[in-house]
Amino acid sequence: MTFPKQDLNLGLEPSVLTVVPDGKNVKYIMDYNNIEFKEEDVDLYLCSVYITGMKDFIKFAKQHPKSKIIVGGYEPTMNPGDFTEHAGKIITGPCDSFWETMEQNGQIVKGITLNKRIPRYDLYDIKLNQQIIPDKKPEDIVTSINTSSGCPNKCDFCCSPIMSNHIISKPLELVKKEIEYLKQHHPKFIFIRDENFPLQKDWKAKLQEISKLDAKTYLFASANLMSEDTIKFMKDNNVYMTCLGLEDITVEYGKNKKLDDVCEKLWKHGIFKYLSFIVDPLKVNTNEKSAVFYDMLIDRFNNLKPEMVCGNFLMPFKGTKLWNKYKHLVSEEDFSQYNSKSAFLEKNPERRLIDEFNMFKYQWNYYNSDTYKGIRNFKTNDTLYLRFLELKEMFAQKISEAIKKNPQSENLKALKLD
Repeated sequence: MTFPKQDLNLGLEPSVLTVVPDGKNVKYIMDYNNIEFKEEDVDLYLCSVYITGMKDFIKFAKQHPKSKIIVGGYEPTMNPGDFTEHAGKIITGPCDSFWETMEQNGQIVKGITLNKRIPRYDLYDIKLNQQIIPDKKPEDIVTSINTSSGCPNKCDFCCSPIMSNHIISKPLELVKKEIEYLKQHHPKFIFIRDENFPLQKDWKAKLQEISKLDAKTYLFASANLMSEDTIKFMKDNNVYMTCLGLEDITVEYGKNKKLDDVCEKLWKHGIFKYLSFIVDPLKVNTNEKSAVFYDMLIDRFNNLKPEMVCGNFLMPFKGTKLWNKYKHLVSEEDFSQYNSKSAFLEKNPERRLIDEFNMFKYQWNYYNSDTYKGIRNFKTNDTLYLRFLELKEMFAQKISEAIKKNPQSENLKALKLD
């Protein structure tokens, strides 16, 4: 991403590094290979780096003067020392005030957040923001907003508290300005990206402002914050779905002690439940262990009756409680697989494919089950349904190719949808 100093109007990773744009002279570059600026016209390159982009960043950095490269985002925040030979300045943590941050001495500096201007993250074509959610048709417009960043909870798998272990809340007036900005997109849906929206003291006032968009709203929360009054208030202010972390069902999380009761109340008040879950490949690395795990998971689905489920493979992050347990299984080659959909902790290619297929299969089976038919119609041609059709075709092709390479494998031949 390249911008002359006077035109440095850039949006980066939401909730970690955001640089406020001034006016409309903005270009968001999603592919660094297609940068159209000449080196002599560029004062600074701003790069937001997540784990999966580390190799691409290093390749890019070697092509440009180190003094021009400013880096921030998840990976530089977690491991700033890994960037000292590639970047003139390394910004850690949330940042919405770029020049104030840059004025600090030292190569590694902490991002400064002043909450004076609207940080924009949706600078690319808004129509490309294809959220995979129930009832959203491909042509529907979705936008999103951060009203805060950071999280004080310390879940053992999560890197968010490493980025910021406390809530950095935007002033209500700034949220109002951002809502006015978003009106131009006429969104049908809006996603509140905060790690845990109701943790803020003024979340109700912010939600009332967001509801003025008259868009279906969905957000992250935790069950221990969802009283009946909270759920009623959300329903009255256009919240159509809450995203709750079911997480690893073999582990007890304090935030989920009230999950069953909360799911009943959400159903009662007509708010969809989006339950994300985590699969540790080491816990499903045999057919027997996998069957036990997914039987437990489906039982939870049948009891909680979520309108949407989303599986994620465990990704051990440096600095979390889980890192020491798994770090011997993580190589530099695995960094490109930190997308939550790769079972990279499983080193046997055949078993990895089985694990990845099973995570898809059990979600597919739930969506087509009698339980789900009593909740809503899956086959509505919304983005959720269309995505699962794509995944079904993708896995059919992967399995076919794997069987050609190993025609004797009974485990591969057994990979079929029920």
